[in-house]
Amino acid sequence: MTKNEFLAALAAELKKRQIPDADDIVSEYEQHFVFKIEDGFPEGEIAAKLGDPEQIAGQYEPEGPGKDQAGMRWLAVGMFAVLAIPAIMFFWVLIVMGLVLLVAALGFAVLSVCLIGGLNIDSLIPTMPYWIGAVWGLSAAFLAVLLAAGCIYWTAFIFQLARACRRFRQNSMASISGGASLPSLSIYPRFSGKVRRGLRLAVLLSLVLFAVTASLGFIAAALSAGSFQFWHAWDWFVQLVLP
Repeated sequence: MTKNEFLAALAAELKKRQIPDADDIVSEYEQHFVFKIEDGFPEGEIAAKLGDPEQIAGQYEPEGPGKDQAGMRWLAVGMFAVLAIPAIMFFWVLIVMGLVLLVAALGFAVLSVCLIGGLNIDSLIPTMPYWIGAVWGLSAAFLAVLLAAGCIYWTAFIFQLARACRRFRQNSMASISGGASLPSLSIYPRFSGKVRRGLRLAVLLSLVLFAVTASLGFIAAALSAGSFQFWHAWDWFVQLVLP
């Protein structure tokens, strides 16, 4: 069964049973097909794993929960309430890591402006020839772009992970109460083709250019100072200790 055949059959069964929000349900399964196809799975295999559209639609018909199901539902609610505390702490750790990426990207961007523009506020940047500083300024700019791309992906990952956890909780509660489950969500973020290509290009270019400019800056500094340990030749650590 192809993707279109599966979705058409599911939509027809949902409409026949007069299931509310049928369009939203079909849309969820359509997104599931899109994600799995991008991962390399054939349409027939995806449809086979999802099951019979008639049986799926039948799960959405309202059914009053029995006493045992109600008890299990309250037990599941309590379990998820307990698990919510470590889950929130885990997400806070992820958010802090994202903020670290953001601060690092902004820091290298500011450093790039200072090096290329010849700015040295309060002598925070060690003394070096301008043209070497300009090369390292370009290197810092490319590193800032690389970190910014990583920050964008990390933010999308956090949101996608939150959606996947929410879907897992909803499906678990639906399974306990005898309701219907929606397709599980991947924890990896999905971008549109244009955004994905743009991020990939930004990462590759910034990574290559950062490596090239950083290496050129190191070689130029070593040649200019006449030593591979140019930081000693230019008394960088002395400047930091005794400004």
